[in-house]
Amino acid sequence: MDLLPTPEQDEIVATVRAQLESDFDLHTLAGSDGASRVIAPELWSRCADLGWFGLGLEEDLGGVGYGLAEETLLFGELGRHATPGPFLAAVLGARVAALGGDAGTAAAVLDGSAPVALAEEEAAGAGDTHLRIRDLDGARFVLVVATDRVALLPADTLDPADAASIDLLVPLSTAPLPDLGAAVATLTGDDAVRLRRRGTVLVSAELAGLATGCAEQSVAYALDREQFGVPIGSFQAVKHRCADMAVRAEAATSSVRLAALALADDRDDAPFLVEAARVVATDSAVSNAQTNVFNHGGIGFTWEHTAHRYVTRAQVLSRTLGDRHTHLGALLEEPAPG
Repeated sequence: MDLLPTPEQDEIVATVRAQLESDFDLHTLAGSDGASRVIAPELWSRCADLGWFGLGLEEDLGGVGYGLAEETLLFGELGRHATPGPFLAAVLGARVAALGGDAGTAAAVLDGSAPVALAEEEAAGAGDTHLRIRDLDGARFVLVVATDRVALLPADTLDPADAASIDLLVPLSTAPLPDLGAAVATLTGDDAVRLRRRGTVLVSAELAGLATGCAEQSVAYALDREQFGVPIGSFQAVKHRCADMAVRAEAATSSVRLAALALADDRDDAPFLVEAARVVATDSAVSNAQTNVFNHGGIGFTWEHTAHRYVTRAQVLSRTLGDRHTHLGALLEEPAPG
């Protein structure tokens, strides 16, 4: 199986990268720290115009017509730049609406006029459950990932309350679990399982991209920063840490690409590979984000530097659509390939 991108896929990556470097600079976005809405509507519309939200959605469902492999390239770049915003909710929400037969809602999500927030069902104590919601302000719909279904609800059906977020560019809210019968589109059974697995691959791609971004940031600093008249990258300890970061990032990237191709081809080993990719990508992102701060020394611990953005984003992503423990448990339940 060839895991290397094609020339056309390389063009997609180059286009996404250029847009992110132009419009999603982390120093500029720092002005939105703690805001309830981080991405301005006009910027969100520009992303929609580039076809990002429907990149992997079939043409007959209103999408661009590429596949999961191309979506993972998009999310890899989002992770590499620690890009905030409800991209995962938009991509999955458009698919739920399209598969659920609501073409109008799908079109509105795809053109950026109907932002979607991501809500996950989680235990609230005493046997109760509630929703943990990302990027609710400005959203017209909420994609609810519940135990037995995935539902797209109008945002005004929730009764939310603000919640503290470890990542100041990822606004969080909580809300009681609403009546999912009010959903404009719902997936259940195998359809919901496939949607969750697709989302897991995309989160894994973002984590792998984050691991890559941290490795690149450390290497760049090791080449630029000098001590005793030589770049610190010439010191064995720094050199080895950077090499370990690159290996972790490559392992995560390759695992995600394999999982994406297996899931797209509906292979029997796809469930195992999806869970394995998620675990590898989570560990790689968390480890590389921490090592990146360490490699930068004193400046890496400052608020002005962007290294801390990767640390907090890795923690948020590691708890999106499940956490490391739930995916490790799922991995142990799946038969290994071969």
